[in-house]
Amino acid sequence: MRRTLVLLALLFTLAAPTAPIASAQVAPTGAFAFFPETGHNLGLQIKRFFDANGGSATFGLPLTELIVGADGLQVQYFERARFEYQPAAAVGQRVAVTRAGALLSAGRPEAAFQWLSAAPDPARTFYPESGHTLGGAFQWFWQSRGGLASFGYPVSEELREWDAAAGAERLVQYFERARFEYYPEKAGTPDEVTLSALGRWLLERDPVALAAVAPVRPIELLGQATTGFPTSAAERVANISRATTMVDGGIVPAGVEFSFSAVGDFSEASGFVDGYAIVGGRLEKVVGGGLCQVSTTLFRAVSNAGLQVTRRVAHSHIVNFYENILGFDATVFTPSVDFRWRNDTAGPVYIVGFADTASARVTFQLYGYLDGRSVSYRGPVAKNWTQPSVAVWQLDPSLPRNAVRQLVHGRPGADVTYTRVITFADGTSRVDPYVTRYTPWEDFYTYGAGVTPPANVRVIAPK
Repeated sequence: MRRTLVLLALLFTLAAPTAPIASAQVAPTGAFAFFPETGHNLGLQIKRFFDANGGSATFGLPLTELIVGADGLQVQYFERARFEYQPAAAVGQRVAVTRAGALLSAGRPEAAFQWLSAAPDPARTFYPESGHTLGGAFQWFWQSRGGLASFGYPVSEELREWDAAAGAERLVQYFERARFEYYPEKAGTPDEVTLSALGRWLLERDPVALAAVAPVRPIELLGQATTGFPTSAAERVANISRATTMVDGGIVPAGVEFSFSAVGDFSEASGFVDGYAIVGGRLEKVVGGGLCQVSTTLFRAVSNAGLQVTRRVAHSHIVNFYENILGFDATVFTPSVDFRWRNDTAGPVYIVGFADTASARVTFQLYGYLDGRSVSYRGPVAKNWTQPSVAVWQLDPSLPRNAVRQLVHGRPGADVTYTRVITFADGTSRVDPYVTRYTPWEDFYTYGAGVTPPANVRVIAPK
């Protein structure tokens, strides 16, 4: 099985250097919301799940930002639920509701909690997965507000429990992720069925969350970057679009390190396609060409936002796709070479990415709440330029007879330093030099049967 390669996986043809491309100023419509009642934000995948399943009418208002809770999970608390954010899950499946109903009802001995083998009432729907039934107003609410994703299976039958606030008994039913309450006096209104305040119940048991209920500012744009990929082969464009989609919508809580390699599976099984790239001085078939364009663009957005870069590995050679700023790239090579950064702000950072194939540009924007830091750059400063040696020719049996293709136009090597200066709100600053040693890159040709390479070149055998 071929290894997944994302180091210098360029999927030719290579182009001449492109001019700097202005960053897009596109803020995603409806991607974020601020709730002044509690002073907290919702964004991207969490907001999409929240909106799709009834919003505040179902889950109540947000009580915290996305945080790392006392149990080590990435969570956001609401009045009636707690959302768990699972960054390693598939796109579209990263938000889940905590099983608070199952926790609250665990071990209850009453008859309503005993497992049934069938529905005692044919008018009710039986769920063999949990051994309980659902019907009436509770069933309508369950079906119309997200079903399994929002509430899970029923883990009890309907029963009456004391409502201290009302001074009376109330009809309730427990679910894996919720507890329903019925209000007959509100029959026919949206409040006929509501969720119990299980989010607050969980919050009171999490000291980290209790410390995070203070209001915060609305989220704003922290930084962004755009790079271009004109003349890229179709395979490379497909991989750029696919990888950007996987990174888009990511949410990084305060203090958490983001790993590009942990975003997902960059393989054919996940929709990535293969093509040619030069690896170790020769042409090989690899999977995932174009990922370095995505990691480089994200790296630049992170750098421009003034966030802490914890691991950045430069390319071995100057790559014209994004060297409009020399020494400002980040390669990835799963699993050994990663791009990582830490959210060193006081709140979550939201990642927005979009690839515009029509204009051949990919953009990343990072959102959070501003803390007064600013970013400037010095350089790049390049020295020790080294010219490439003789051209390299490699046989490619897949080419037509007598065909010759130039895949790389040679370029020199150099030692480059590009320095970032972060100035914080209190006037202190931090200097981060990005140091890169580019090696020369020779002209690289492939040729088909019937071609005799010219003299004074280096001929290598196919892989």
